[in-house]
Amino acid sequence: MRIHSFTPSTFVNGPGNRAMIHTQGCTLACPGCFNNSTHSKDGGKEVSVPDLIQRIPADVDGVTISGGEPFLQPEDLLELVTELRERVDSIVVFSGFYLREIQKMPLGQKILGQIDVLIDGRFEIENIAQNGVRGSENQTIHLLTERHCREEFEERNVEIIIDNEGKLIMTGFPPEEIRQGIGSLT
Repeated sequence: MRIHSFTPSTFVNGPGNRAMIHTQGCTLACPGCFNNSTHSKDGGKEVSVPDLIQRIPADVDGVTISGGEPFLQPEDLLELVTELRERVDSIVVFSGFYLREIQKMPLGQKILGQIDVLIDGRFEIENIAQNGVRGSENQTIHLLTERHCREEFEERNVEIIIDNEGKLIMTGFPPEEIRQGIGSLT
């Protein structure tokens, strides 16, 4: 599986303490996307699903998978969520595809059957969400199982992490002024 990054612990990408996987590669090219560095199919690094599973701490409440676009790697995504279903209580997936598009994909229904929450829809820069874990107001939080309730996805926070190599990582849903400020740090 080609991933952009892995964060072993985050509290802003879904309920509780979660591991976060950002996949690499996205062809949707939503204007204003916050994760432009995840778009190239050649970027990131190749990691086997078993290796990725081994990286997930035993004490997390769940795993969140985002992009790039996870559904552009359907075989690997299905393997990943199937393995995760045996190990964690909660799986949340963000996708730029809409639920109706995913349902028509060859492995779409099987993947959806393994996850608890799908947050779907293309990012719309002119319609930025002001609360919750959606990027823009058009995106929908689909509760696919009864593990979660909508209120668990209403907080909107940002985490800034400095990893062991001194790399600055920002995750969550930063407002525009924070995104612009970080850009001026480089």
